[in-house]
Amino acid sequence: MRLTHVAALLTTCAVLTLTGCDNDDPITPSSDAGTPTDAGPDAGPPPDAGPSPDAGPDAGGDTTKPHVTASSPEEGATNVLPVQTYKVDTTNTSLRRLVTVSFSEPMDSTAAQVTLLDVSTPANAPRVLTGTWSEDALTLSLSIPRPESDLPPLEEDNRYSLDLTSLRDIAGNALDTVHAGLGDGRLDFTTGERDRVTEHACGHALLEAPVAVRAGASPTTMYPATDSPHEFYELTLPTSGTSFLGYSEVVSAERDEPVIMYLSHEVPVVVHDVTEGETVIASAVTPAPAVCLPAISHTLKFTAPAGDRFLRLTYGPTPLEKFTFVFERY
Repeated sequence: MRLTHVAALLTTCAVLTLTGCDNDDPITPSSDAGTPTDAGPDAGPPPDAGPSPDAGPDAGGDTTKPHVTASSPEEGATNVLPVQTYKVDTTNTSLRRLVTVSFSEPMDSTAAQVTLLDVSTPANAPRVLTGTWSEDALTLSLSIPRPESDLPPLEEDNRYSLDLTSLRDIAGNALDTVHAGLGDGRLDFTTGERDRVTEHACGHALLEAPVAVRAGASPTTMYPATDSPHEFYELTLPTSGTSFLGYSEVVSAERDEPVIMYLSHEVPVVVHDVTEGETVIASAVTPAPAVCLPAISHTLKFTAPAGDRFLRLTYGPTPLEKFTFVFERY
């Protein structure tokens, strides 16, 4: 009987083991040691250390060096005008020399300083000039002023070098100093003599109010005289079909007299001696020295024959209705 009771008791305990053999609370499972401890809110991926340090101008991008494509004056130019005239105010003109340099690609427009060197007289201190960039940053314009109030911007018959090596393109690349366009990164030129007769004419064109004249409409009727020395004229031409054409008169002096008319525009002009007939007087319209552009862009030159001869000047045909000129006898 005792063995039977023991077997029954063991069977009962085995069943109770499945549901708990006593009144203790169920055992809470221990934390999963295989899962990393959470250090807090999700910090996301590791911080971005940023791009690697810049190894040079636009690393991995534009490394092409810019070069000079054009300049005024040109590289190696000689007989360059050392001064140009400009209007300061209603009663005064002054002197300067304009220089322009164009590049193969857009440049850093925050850097516009270059250095002018006097090659003929190295003892003269270099002059730092600040230019102005065009909107597309391809062309730098410079105005060389007088170094002192009583000195010209550039001396006559002198060698100069404009050092451009401080300029960079927008990627930071330095100027190409071996390119055929400029070579050593310097614009070299030599000045000639001043054109004082054109400078004189510029004074009239820049400061004076022009005398308004309407040209004659026919070569066989009366046309106005436009031959007063040092006079600044504004000539209006009559309509001729789809263009403009007109006439004015010049009377010669007692001697052969060179005449120069300083024109604001290129206008075709023919000169005739009409004293006894119709004799063509040799004349030429050519670009003027760039002393005061655009006030004077071209000149008409001819020699008025001696003897109070009546000369007829024919202007046009031209698309211009009006233009100005300074008349000078020499």
